[in-house]
Amino acid sequence: MTLAALPQPTVTEQATPVLPPVEAPEQNPLAGFARALRGRWKRAMAGAAALGAICAGLGYLAGVQLYEAQAILRVFPQETNILYSTGEASVLKTFDSFVKAETTYVASHPVMSRAVDTIAVQDPETAGGIRVSDLAGSVEIRRSDSLIILKTKSRDPGFAQIKLDAVVSAYLTLKNEAKEARSAVRLAELYAREQELVERLTDLRATQLEVGGEYGMNALAKAHIEKIAQIDGLAARKSEVAATLIALEANSGGASADTSDEEIMRATLLDRAMADLNFERAKLMSQLAGLRAGYQGQNNARFELKVAAKLDEIAVIEKALADRREQIKVLGQTGALTDASAEGTDTSLADIRALYTKVEGQLANARKEARDLNRRRIELDQVEQDIDEAQKLLEETRRALEVIRLETGRALPGYAVLMSPASRPTNPVSDSRKMLAAAGLVGGAGLSLLIALGLGMAERRVRFAETLSSVEHRVPVLQVSDAGSDDAQAADLLRNELQLRPLRHPRLVGKAPIIAVTCAADRDTTELARALAASYARARMKALFVEGDIVVTQTSVPANRWRSVLSDEGGHPRAMRGSTGAWELRKGPESDIDDTSVSAPMVRRSLDKLVGDFDVIVVSAGSLTDRLASKFVLSASDVGVVEMYPGDAKDAVLSQIDCLDTLPRNGSVAVMRNALPADPWLSVRT
Repeated sequence: MTLAALPQPTVTEQATPVLPPVEAPEQNPLAGFARALRGRWKRAMAGAAALGAICAGLGYLAGVQLYEAQAILRVFPQETNILYSTGEASVLKTFDSFVKAETTYVASHPVMSRAVDTIAVQDPETAGGIRVSDLAGSVEIRRSDSLIILKTKSRDPGFAQIKLDAVVSAYLTLKNEAKEARSAVRLAELYAREQELVERLTDLRATQLEVGGEYGMNALAKAHIEKIAQIDGLAARKSEVAATLIALEANSGGASADTSDEEIMRATLLDRAMADLNFERAKLMSQLAGLRAGYQGQNNARFELKVAAKLDEIAVIEKALADRREQIKVLGQTGALTDASAEGTDTSLADIRALYTKVEGQLANARKEARDLNRRRIELDQVEQDIDEAQKLLEETRRALEVIRLETGRALPGYAVLMSPASRPTNPVSDSRKMLAAAGLVGGAGLSLLIALGLGMAERRVRFAETLSSVEHRVPVLQVSDAGSDDAQAADLLRNELQLRPLRHPRLVGKAPIIAVTCAADRDTTELARALAASYARARMKALFVEGDIVVTQTSVPANRWRSVLSDEGGHPRAMRGSTGAWELRKGPESDIDDTSVSAPMVRRSLDKLVGDFDVIVVSAGSLTDRLASKFVLSASDVGVVEMYPGDAKDAVLSQIDCLDTLPRNGSVAVMRNALPADPWLSVRT
């Protein structure tokens, strides 16, 4: 016995308004992140807690306590009050530049290299192969007015102090070495010059002793003057003897020569000698007066020596004059100048000649001795001049040495003094353990969230219905339910949504709407299509269910019935068993039609035969991915219904959006069944 469907009124037109195509809404970029993390929050938070704790522990262990040591060098100026404002601004600028230069020198490579060597000797274990660049990078050097402040940080408080002590010691040591090197170069030249002058003075004094012998300059001058006077006396005596000899030779007899004439002649010669001596004395007096006038108001040893020499020469001449006067006086007292008698003993010519030869020899010896004395006096005078010159140079050299010794530390505009030595720090200046632990906690939690976000963004499965948010303007998600495909209540809700859905094109009068149920996964859609047809039947509509999935492996009775319809050999529809009001195709003759031998006209022609007898036709089209005839069914339908389950391939669903949107006359809708509890659309699209 077959169940007949209740009579239904004939549908003439569609009352639902027709809407224009909807454009794609703008996507919120944050919505994608929230969607990727949805359903993963618990695992993400648990992973964040675990990974954050691990990273926090590692960060705490990796953190260190740093101790800071500080040392201060102060640069003092060489000149007083240089740090105060004066009219000479260049002095202050020079000192300021000197402080900058010293600050740069503290941080220079030679200082750091010497400090590294010192540290390696003092604390080889803690140093651990420290390099110059490491030390230079760990020591902060800055300038504050005339202060040079050095700071360093280290895990070991003692090592921080050692580093600063080494740097300060290296700086001061190199400064002292540079100062000694500068002064040594200048002092070496002056020391060599001093030694040379001392040796020269020694040689000159030896020459002075050799030339002067036991006589000094004054004694030689006095002896030379006396020797000149002696020469003058001998020359006068020689002249007298020569005149006497000439007179005797003229008289040839010699008996008439009287002694009185000879004495008169001798007195005449003495008078001439006195005249010459007076002239020499006057000349010496004139030279003495000129010498005193030239050195008036001055105190000079050489001047005094020359004056004394002139006075000695004048004294010798005056003594010679006195002797001449005494001789003339004696001649006058004896009457030799007045007695003209021819008394006296005759002097032989041979005796006179012998006397002449003797006087001539004495005169030659006296002249030789005078020449030697004059030579020695000239040489001694030159030696004394050289000694005076060398003595002056030696005094200047020693004075320069004293100046250099006194101004060795004042060659630069200032000097540096250790004002505050480095002390051992007791409290850490920074503790990175807590900071690194907090950073590890945040980093671990963030990493866990990033991993969860990455997994969500890389998810290739459909977990929630909102995966279709980007294409919902083309294929709207009409229902999200946690029920199965055969649930009657879910089918009724879907039926109502389909009836209220706006259409793209007006419905044809007198023709039943065709609903094609399909999916993107490799499964059948029979249960959902059958439940939807039964729902329409419960709404007192004449609904026909068609099993359109005729793949080779599908050998069910409903599939064979659709094969017979496609081959134009099928029977008339009959009421579906177990469902009041629903119809299904009647069994026809066997056919070998399968999924590969179906064409679009066959599907369209077969459905057109049925639209006039029913209010709605629900066709199970099967999978769009694996069924060739599914798209033909969609193209012949009015509305497509794509069935989704959590776990379906996202790419497979999204790749069929274009077919679902364009093939049915009024587009397609999506249905999510067995939705996850965390699906946000579960409570609003059921």
